[in-house]
Amino acid sequence: MDIDKRQEIALRCHDISIGVGDKMVPDFENLTIIGDMVKLSLHIRGLPPIKYETLKLAAYHFLNIAPVTCNVIVRQLAEIEFVRIQSQGGNIKAIIPQVPFYEDLYEQVGEFAETKKLNETEELAITILKKLTGSPVSSSSIYELGAEKKLVDRNLQIGNEGNYILRKRSRGKDILLSPVFFSENTDLFIELVAKSGAKTVSKLLGLIKASQGIPLHIIETQKEIKGTKLTDNEITLLKSLAYDSIIKPPSIKTSHLGVNYFLFTPKPGSARLNPTKREVYERAMALVSAVRQGQYLPREYAIRSPLAILRKLKREHFIGANTEALEQYRQLTVLRVGRLEPTNSDWHKFVLIEKEENFEALDLALDLIELGEGKGLEIDENLRLAIKEGQTYVESLISSVNLRQQEKITLSEEHQYELDNLILGGV
Repeated sequence: MDIDKRQEIALRCHDISIGVGDKMVPDFENLTIIGDMVKLSLHIRGLPPIKYETLKLAAYHFLNIAPVTCNVIVRQLAEIEFVRIQSQGGNIKAIIPQVPFYEDLYEQVGEFAETKKLNETEELAITILKKLTGSPVSSSSIYELGAEKKLVDRNLQIGNEGNYILRKRSRGKDILLSPVFFSENTDLFIELVAKSGAKTVSKLLGLIKASQGIPLHIIETQKEIKGTKLTDNEITLLKSLAYDSIIKPPSIKTSHLGVNYFLFTPKPGSARLNPTKREVYERAMALVSAVRQGQYLPREYAIRSPLAILRKLKREHFIGANTEALEQYRQLTVLRVGRLEPTNSDWHKFVLIEKEENFEALDLALDLIELGEGKGLEIDENLRLAIKEGQTYVESLISSVNLRQQEKITLSEEHQYELDNLILGGV
C-alpha cells in the first residue's frame, strides 16, 4: 500500500499514542491527540449513535483516553465531520459516528494534523518511527537524519519510556527496533541486522510483503521473488527467518512435496494487532497459505488467481471440489475456518464455516494478498461490544479494576533545569 505524507503522519501518531498509552509526554503538544483521534475513530466507525457518557467511560477503560481528552477529541472529530454531536446546554449528550473507511480516515486526520503544526520533537518522532517500520536499524543511522544530537537522544528516551522503541546491543552495535512492527523474537531480529545490515533485512521483508504467503521452496529454487534476484546469502537469511521461528511461518504437508513453509512479514505488535484479532490473523495466514499452495506447489493443476479463489469463497462460501483439496485445505479445518465435504472418490469441496471471525479472516487474507498488510487489526472488539452494551456494562468493567495511576515520561535534563530555576526563582 502506497502511503502519502498525510496518511503517514496519522499512522505514526496512532502507533506512538498506542505505545505511550496513558503516560504524559511533556514534549508532545499535538502528536498524541492526533493519535487518539485515529484510535477512537477506528473503534466507533460503523456504530450506531453512542451516548457520550458510555463513550467517555469506554475510551478511558479500553483506550487510555482520559475523560477531559475525550471531550477535546470528540470536538475535533466533529470539526473534520467524523462525528455529529448531539448537545444540550453546551454539553455533549451523544455522538453519531460517520467515520470514513481506512485510507480516507488516515488522509483526513493527517490533513487536520498539518493545520496543527507538529513541533520539532514530534516531527522527529514520526521520522524515526517511519524508519523503523521496515526493519530494525543501527542507532548511528538515526543520528544521520540531520537533527541535533540532543533532540535525537531525547526522542530515543521518549520512545524507550513510551514503549515504541527498543535499543539493544549486538555484535558491538547499538540496534534500534520498534515493537510496534517487530513484537516477537526481537533479539534474533537485532542479531540479523547487526550481522547482515538493515538494508538487506528491509529489502527481504519488503519483498515478502509484496508476496505474502510465498513458499520458501519457490524462493530457494527460483532464487528470486517477483523478478527480484536474490543472492545465496539473502536466501540463507530468509531461511533463517523461517527456521529460527522469527517469522513463524505456517506450513502445509502434502504427499507429493512433503512439508512446505509459507513466508509472511512479522506478526505486528500490540499497536497494530489487538489481542482480540490474533486468532483471526492466524486464520487469515492459513487461508493465504492454502491458496498459495495451489498456486505455486500443486500436484497437477495450478490455481491461476488466489484472489479469485478467495473472492469466490467470500461470495459463495465454498470452493469447488478437486482432488488436491484434502491436503491443501486440511489445516483450515483444524483452525475451524471451514470443513471438507467429500463429493466422490478422492474429490473434496471446502465449505466455509459461516461465523463472524471467519468472514473477518477472509477479508484479512484478501488484504494480505492485495495490499501486503491487513486492515482493522488494531480494533478491540471488546470495546465495540462494551459501547453497544451501554453505560452500566462499562461501569461494571471499570469497577472491577483498580484506579489507574497516570505515569509521566521524565523531563529532559534541560527542561528539568529550566523548571527547577523557575520554581526556585519564585521561592
